[in-house]
Amino acid sequence: MVTLTLVGLSTIKDAATIVGVAIASFSLMVAAYNTRVTRRTNRASFWLDLRRMFSNHDRIHRLLRPAGEWASKKLGPTTSDEWAEVEAYLGLFEICEDLLAQSLIDADTFRKGYAYRIENILANDSIRRQKLVTNGKYWERFLSLVKRMGFVVKD
Repeated sequence: MVTLTLVGLSTIKDAATIVGVAIASFSLMVAAYNTRVTRRTNRASFWLDLRRMFSNHDRIHRLLRPAGEWASKKLGPTTSDEWAEVEAYLGLFEICEDLLAQSLIDADTFRKGYAYRIENILANDSIRRQKLVTNGKYWERFLSLVKRMGFVVKD
């Protein structure tokens, strides 16, 4: 009878181990799935946040668009307030370059959503000459982003 009881306990112990391993495996799969979903949700949230940050510079963006006043009339910033707005806009791009350099955001997604804005900046003679050619040493991170996106700053 003692032998039978030990066999019975051994069987119960083995069954409990198998059930425990199954539960642990299932828990790991659920955790992995949740991690993947959370990562994708955080990524989407980041891109929406970035879009909101760029909307703070909408006035400059609109002026630089091909049909915008600065682009269509070959104008650029003239007041210190306008230059400050341009510098803040360029500064946001520099932050994006830092994030790209650290692989925190991917270049393809950034390129699809924002490269045209860089192209509009480069098309503006006033900004290009004043900030990127004459004072390029102060805008190295922006210039690095320009290069990363495949653009060239012309003199």
